[in-house]
Amino acid sequence: MRLLLLISLFLVLSCAQKTAPVCPDPNKVMTEYSSRPVPKEFRVYGILYYGPLRLPMMLAKFDGFYTVRVAKAKKVSVDKDRLCIEDRCYLLPAPPENLIFGKLLSGRETYVCREGNLLFEERIGPYLKKVLFEGERPREVIVWNPRKSKGLKIFFGKESEEGFFREIRFDTGTGKVKLQIEEVEI
Repeated sequence: MRLLLLISLFLVLSCAQKTAPVCPDPNKVMTEYSSRPVPKEFRVYGILYYGPLRLPMMLAKFDGFYTVRVAKAKKVSVDKDRLCIEDRCYLLPAPPENLIFGKLLSGRETYVCREGNLLFEERIGPYLKKVLFEGERPREVIVWNPRKSKGLKIFFGKESEEGFFREIRFDTGTGKVKLQIEEVEI
C-alpha cells in the first residue's frame, strides 16, 4: 500500500506543470546598461588585490589619458582596452570607466533567456563578448578568444548609490585580480 502511494505521489509530482523563471525585459536591461552615464574625467581610489598582495591604488583619467598608481608595484598599467600586470596584458571588453560605472552593453548584442537569466553576446573581431545578468543585475562579463581557447572573466560586486561597482574581480585563467573601490572623484 505504501509503495503504491509513493509511486502515485512520484507520478503526480513528475507530471506536474513546471514553471520556468521569467527573464526581465531584455530591452529595458539593454537600454539601462548601454546608456549609463560615464564621466569623461575621474579619479578612483581603492585596493588592488593581486595574489597574496593587497596594494592601495589610484586610477585616473584626464584629457583622455589614464594614470595608474599602485603602491609597491611598478608593472601595472591600464589602457582604454587593456589591463597589464607584470608584462601580461588582458583585453578588456570596454574601457575601464565603463566597467566601473556599469556601461556594459553596446546596444548591438543579441540576447537569449536561460532559466531567468539574460545572456547578451557580441562578436568583437576575433573575440566573443558575453554579458550575463541575474535578473536585472549584471553578474559577469566574459571576453573569449575561441581560436586560442582562452579568455578573461569579470565579476561584479555590489553597486554603490553613486552608480559605480564597489568591487570588480578579474579571473584571467592563470591568476585573479580584485579591485575594491573605496572612493570616486568626478
